[in-house]
Amino acid sequence: MFTEADLTAALTRIGSKLRRKTSVYLLGGCAMTFMGRKVATKDIDVVFSSAEEAKDFMSALRSTGFDSILEPANEYDALGATAIMEDNRHMRFDIFDRQVCSALELSSSMKSRARLYRSFGNLDVFLMSAEDIFLFKGITERETDLDDMRILAEGGLDWRTIENECLSQKRSGRWAYMLGTKLLELRAKYAISPPITRKLMEHADIDLLAYTFGRFISEGKETFKEISKSIKEKYQYSDSWTRKQLHILIKNEVIGLRIEGRRHIYYMKNAR
Repeated sequence: MFTEADLTAALTRIGSKLRRKTSVYLLGGCAMTFMGRKVATKDIDVVFSSAEEAKDFMSALRSTGFDSILEPANEYDALGATAIMEDNRHMRFDIFDRQVCSALELSSSMKSRARLYRSFGNLDVFLMSAEDIFLFKGITERETDLDDMRILAEGGLDWRTIENECLSQKRSGRWAYMLGTKLLELRAKYAISPPITRKLMEHADIDLLAYTFGRFISEGKETFKEISKSIKEKYQYSDSWTRKQLHILIKNEVIGLRIEGRRHIYYMKNAR
């Protein structure tokens, strides 16, 4: 585990090796340590706005004694990092280029919420907001992240910001499901009940419905009779179930309905 002093010393050395100004965004345990919400961390998660900055940072890491890990542990391999680098003390940097965990992207709204922590030579270090750190931790599979989510929640969070950022991301249905599931775990283990859990799970459900019905509608099954027949053959659901789900999708403006003579035609409005 590495303290704030250890992290500061490492960033100072790295910044001194950079030839041009580079901005790095810290998330995870390192950012929480600088925020005073953790005493120490075992790794440093960093994300960059461009591949060039990530490359420069990795070059500076190598010049200060860090090497790439060729066979990372499974939990780190699953993160989808651009690179994982470690020194002889086992200080570890998980480096991401714009996208974290092969999932969430470093958005303009995230960058606007981040604050400049300190400049280390040519290295400008920004701390991601507590809300965005919470969101990132909510879509990982690392067991230790749930405890960090508890710490962040107990310190106070703007839940609406977390919800809006999650739902604005590409493939938002998947991330809403993963975060919502993590929030259910948070409630079960720590009795913390975020007010956005239901909205996230509903969004995930609608996304799954849109995918399911989109398969049949895109294949030309456009009337209720045709759609219901296909659903029944594939999933054994009743006509009433299919009608109810179509109503939900129409209400959420995922599916549209138009009348052509006596035919009621369903069509996809939004690509998911």
